[in-house]
Amino acid sequence: MKEMEVTKVALDLELKTPVVLLKERKGARIFPIWIGLSEARVIALIMKGLSTSYSTFDLAKKLIEKFKAQVDKVIINELKSNIYYAKIFIKMSGKILEIDARPSDAIALALKFKAPIYVDEDRIAVREKPIEDKEIDEFKKKLKDIKPEDFSF
Repeated sequence: MKEMEVTKVALDLELKTPVVLLKERKGARIFPIWIGLSEARVIALIMKGLSTSYSTFDLAKKLIEKFKAQVDKVIINELKSNIYYAKIFIKMSGKILEIDARPSDAIALALKFKAPIYVDEDRIAVREKPIEDKEIDEFKKKLKDIKPEDFSF
């Protein structure tokens, strides 16, 4: 397992889909996870320290705290049919409860509780591949043609 930190929420211009970028805490590898718009908005707000009141994540945090529990850690551990899966580990009454979750939900709760986020090493290895010069040239071309309206949803 590698401990990761959320570095930013961005927009994949090609897919027009939000992506959360995780970076190794002790390393340089980046791990992208494409997420929904509402989850991207909440994660971005949490990262900026802004209010997310009345979000589902605030409700989940209040419920967890009401049971005198806390999010211990989050692990992004599985990839099936190009979809990532995660587990939220909640510490309650000296026991650890494992809850299956979407990575975006798990990441948002980890940020709310300031809990560590881990990614299974096998998941990172699957994502890694060298970037070829052709891909870099194509990316540079796309950057040249970006207009402000490309960033709207």
